[in-house]
Amino acid sequence: MGVLTENPFLAAKKIVKTLEEKEVDIIIVDFHAEATAEKIAMGYYLDGEITALFGTHTHVQTADEKILKNGTGYITDIGMTGPKESVIGMNIEASLKRFVTTLPEKYKVADGDAMLNGVIFEINDENCRINKIKRINL
Repeated sequence: MGVLTENPFLAAKKIVKTLEEKEVDIIIVDFHAEATAEKIAMGYYLDGEITALFGTHTHVQTADEKILKNGTGYITDIGMTGPKESVIGMNIEASLKRFVTTLPEKYKVADGDAMLNGVIFEINDENCRINKIKRINL
């Protein structure tokens, strides 16, 4: 982590406290992070203080949806909406050229059939905790 960046754990806790002071009932966090471990740790760190946390960034849906011990809904990555036959949505040939030659290559969005990933969190109206989680993969 760079010297000029804030610690995302401390920043998240501060934002949650601010929202609680405004008497917000439901808090859903989109944690845009590269590292799986960082996303999992954030879920446990905020468990019971937020309604749900879903990770984004990798574009690959994970199969680890769960309700944490204190009622927070969690999934490491909800995936992407975009072309099925692709490298995280980008044209395969252009992506391969970047990796094989290590030369810059402009990314191009892939063509073809699309997919839709996501997650549905069913929230209990009385306690604002998660009753059920369903992954979407169409």
